[in-house]
Amino acid sequence: MSVRSGIFAGDNPFDLCRAWLNEAEASEPADANAIALSSVDADGLPNVRIVLLKSIEKDAFVFYTNYESKKGTEIIHSGKAAFVLYWKSLYRQIRVRGHVEKEEGAVADDYYQSRHLQSRIGAWASAQSQ
Repeated sequence: MSVRSGIFAGDNPFDLCRAWLNEAEASEPADANAIALSSVDADGLPNVRIVLLKSIEKDAFVFYTNYESKKGTEIIHSGKAAFVLYWKSLYRQIRVRGHVEKEEGAVADDYYQSRHLQSRIGAWASAQSQ
């Protein structure tokens, strides 16, 4: 078994991603947590758009989107997604793909309530995400 060292040290990919994100937050000019999120439509054609990664849990990556948006409905339908975090300032990227679980409870409600009032009003009133 080979032992990873340097910037790849460790056995837990979530720990590595958290460490790299912390580094990127100090060096990226804006939105170090921006991810290029990919889903597929009913015909299997991929779609990609930028959203913000909100947290990295013990064994999951957390992002939010409007459940009724194109990306939301595609992810709900397939149950899968992929994304890439790219940090030009660090010359690094992380690719992630897997199954997605929909959060409909208090966690999602708390996140929505934590947003600025203008953002909540815009999300509620606008069809931009659909």
